Amino acid sequence: MSPYTFLIAGCGSAGRSVAQVATQDGRGQITALVDPQPRQLEKQLAHYPAAITGTDFTVLLKETQPDVVVIAGPDHLHADQALLALEHNCHVLIEKPLATTVSAARRIVEAAEASDRHVMTDHTMRYMHPWSSMARAAQAGQVGEIFFIQGDYIHDMWSYYAAEGSSHTPWRADRKNPQNILLGGGCHPIDLILWTIDSPVEEVFAYANKMTVPEFPSDDCYILSLRFASGALGKVFVTSGCAGHGMGGGMLAVYGSEGSLWQGQLHRRGEEPVTFDEEPGEIVGGHGWADAVVDFLDVLDDKMSNPIPARFGAKTVAVCAAAFASIESGKPERPEKF
Repeated sequence: MSPYTFLIAGCGSAGRSVAQVATQDGRGQITALVDPQPRQLEKQLAHYPAAITGTDFTVLLKETQPDVVVIAGPDHLHADQALLALEHNCHVLIEKPLATTVSAARRIVEAAEASDRHVMTDHTMRYMHPWSSMARAAQAGQVGEIFFIQGDYIHDMWSYYAAEGSSHTPWRADRKNPQNILLGGGCHPIDLILWTIDSPVEEVFAYANKMTVPEFPSDDCYILSLRFASGALGKVFVTSGCAGHGMGGGMLAVYGSEGSLWQGQLHRRGEEPVTFDEEPGEIVGGHGWADAVVDFLDVLDDKMSNPIPARFGAKTVAVCAAAFASIESGKPERPEKF
């Protein structure tokens, strides 16, 4: 069987990692690279010299007619590019977040379900240790009934926002379409929480501020309180203006009637903590892409069902949208249902 042809839209870390995993797996062939920054294209062309490159997504999509489109560029472009890819009969792997508005997310869900193409939301934290093991332990009932669940995204993003930063990514701090850190970073713990608890969020109450990163035009700190249909409560803390990375409880912590999951361990009263060991394996691409991309390829080969369809990615967008509405209204808001 010939490899699937890939168009990579966005040659930053996500696009580079997906391309690396797909080609090393043997089932992916990179035929087109799209990025507005010539420097990014040049770096990737060194790895895929036969690929066609350019800055216009629509032109390259029509010219190359790939089997798969990987959407890994600026968040505000995800929805339009995904819809155009589906119109051209492509399978789509969308880097988180699925979209930046509920209406755009709903358009993707409807288009995906009306097509015979696969659309997967690339929420890579589901594949990262220890969060994956912790979520699966909770799903298996190892902590009993969940009464509280939380997740943090604590990340010093100054080097990404500032022009002099070592990881400067211009689109993140673009004055017209800046990345929203709740959608772009907080989606990680939100997705983990929704995947773990398997209960709809009934209400979101949120606050935000902007006090730490002058170079970034949007709020850089969020706190969300969640109420689930099951009666459980939740919390999400997001900051991109802190000095330090990953401090706090981590991406996921789960508290149940029979035990707790915290920092890669299962705690039960009167027992020694059980540590979830990381499974050995070759790390390709990093940040969870290794297993996520292989799963996506297995979906295309009909070896498994889609683990993160567009509808699930839309649920995370809906929680974020309810948080934005709550910040404006000063009241709890109900997320739209998917």
